[in-house]
Formats: sequence, structure tokens, C-alpha cells
Amino acid sequence: MDMKSAGEQGTSDLMTAAEVAAWFRVGVSTVYAWASSSRIPFFKFGGIVRFPRHLLTGWMQQHMREPRPSSDQVPERARETHSRPLTHRTMGDAADRVKRRLISSKNPIHHADDH
Repeated sequence: MDMKSAGEQGTSDLMTAAEVAAWFRVGVSTVYAWASSSRIPFFKFGGIVRFPRHLLTGWMQQHMREPRPSSDQVPERARETHSRPLTHRTMGDAADRVKRRLISSKNPIHHADDH
């Protein structure tokens, strides 16, 4: 979005920290921390910090992660991993762990009709 189109829409291209925080759904202190560590673009005019909307939009696009591949697009190295074979021992170990958790539970489940 350029300065002209921002003005035409009635919104300023320069945003306050509170506006950026609301837009990103983070705290104002997080926005200032990002700015002080130069993680996000900002301008400083005589102690007043402002964030250009068009640069923040570009910053977001650069930091956007790609969606995970579907099961038919799994990377080859992921296909090469071998899971632990399912045997009577691994199933028995898992069952024992579940039993220990249930027995050691401090808040066993009580049903109303068990009195």
C-alpha cells in the first residue's frame, strides 16, 4: 500500500505502537521490544515512534511461513524416518505406563451412582 492509497482510504500510513499491537494482537511492550531490537520497521521523530503500515505489511509477508505439505507432499527426508516397531513389548510398556498414571492419580474419577 503506498502513501497515496493509504490517504485515500482515510487511514494514515504511520501507525502508533498501540495500533500495531492491536493489529498483531500482541502487547504494546512487545511492539516496543521488537522496535528496539530492530525486528520490525519503524521511524523515530524527536522521540515519537511511528510504524509505517506498508513496511509492516512487507515485513509480515517476509516472515510468513508456508503451509505444511499435505500427506502426499511429505518431504523425502521425512519419509526416511523409521518409527519404533509395534511389538507386544512396546504395547505392554505403554499399557504399564497408563496403569501407573491411573493408579497414582490423586483425583480418581468418581461416578455419582458408585456410592
